[in-house]
Amino acid sequence: MRKLILAAASLAFLASGAAAIAAEETEGTVINVNASSGTLTLQGGQTYHFANGTQLLGVVPGQVIGVAHQGSEGLGAFNPHPASN
Repeated sequence: MRKLILAAASLAFLASGAAAIAAEETEGTVINVNASSGTLTLQGGQTYHFANGTQLLGVVPGQVIGVAHQGSEGLGAFNPHPASN
């Protein structure tokens, strides 16, 4: 039974890693953002829908942003060019 539990845990771990690998990243200029609906549109016409729209709080039109996504599902928004210290 213990081996079965370890095998299931290993499989779950590997599956979560595969999902992370499948995510893509896109960079672009924000055209429209709506944190309450979780929608972000970039200049190239790409629109992403975030399940957690609070990730978009503070994002403003004209800002260059990076988006981690799977298709049109937004997974995370980030600064693609952080200032180096």
